[in-house]
Amino acid sequence: MNQINIFLTTTFLLLSINLFSQSNDKQKVEKVIINSYIHGLIDGEDFEKAKEGIHEDFVIWGHQDSLLTKKTRDDWISQRKKRTNLPKVTYTIFYIDIEGDAANAKIEMTRENSIAVDYIFLYRFKENWRIVSAIDHVKRSVKE
Repeated sequence: MNQINIFLTTTFLLLSINLFSQSNDKQKVEKVIINSYIHGLIDGEDFEKAKEGIHEDFVIWGHQDSLLTKKTRDDWISQRKKRTNLPKVTYTIFYIDIEGDAANAKIEMTRENSIAVDYIFLYRFKENWRIVSAIDHVKRSVKE
């Protein structure tokens, strides 16, 4: 009976530590997405915050018809600096999935009449999560 109790207690502790670690990582990933991607890059509030959480080799992929398009982090920052009058987006993070040092997330952002869904990919570098890539999909863009 003693061995069973030790086994169950050890198993419970290991599962608790793993769940706490994943929860802590999830919070860190969410913070990078909100501060660096949404507020830093998309809303253009703080490009230094964008650079902190978005890797220098970041590329966002898109498509138009059958053509694949890509934009680097620095290209995006340069373009965003020229468009200072854009309203802020509202956003929803649908999920964050973490496996070891890799993570991905699905977010939806709305600005005026446009809705975009981005899939974001991250790696953990030492203790810091950084966004390394994304793909986007314009769900709806209505011109009035």
